Amino acid sequence: MTTPQPLMPPAAFAATLPHHIASAGVLLADDRGRILMLRQARGYPGHPAWWQLPAGLADPGEAPPATARRELAEETGLQPGGPLRPLAVDYPTAADGWPPVIDFTFATDPLPAGCPDRLSHEHDAYAWRTVEQWLPHLQPLQQGWFRSTVAARRAGTVAILRDGRPMT
Repeated sequence: MTTPQPLMPPAAFAATLPHHIASAGVLLADDRGRILMLRQARGYPGHPAWWQLPAGLADPGEAPPATARRELAEETGLQPGGPLRPLAVDYPTAADGWPPVIDFTFATDPLPAGCPDRLSHEHDAYAWRTVEQWLPHLQPLQQGWFRSTVAARRAGTVAILRDGRPMT
């Protein structure tokens, strides 16, 4: 019979676990069915500047819906009053020196067309476009994620994705 090993202290055990980053954003549509996206003012390591939903990295201890609301307000000045509904969870593979990311996307009630917005220093343009109008502006890696997220919004479901593709 072997002698049971003593339990590892919680902090030591936690240090052995993989590290992840959480991010969250909002797929915001207006009452004409157009979706808001922002263009990054500059790329970040491993990615060119591209169009994206209002989104960002979670602060330590911040829940995903709070991250999505904070980022939307910081990046656009918009603060929808309705609830945020889970729309998609994507788990992109670690790449370009980034650890794995757990990326949450939420939906909210449509805003009236032409509502005011502003840009943070992180972005140099914004646009409201239909899904079909957005597709030519997205990077190849974004297109599957965008289609899946929009399909989940239309169906009232939640898309579970790995690298932007539906998990089977």
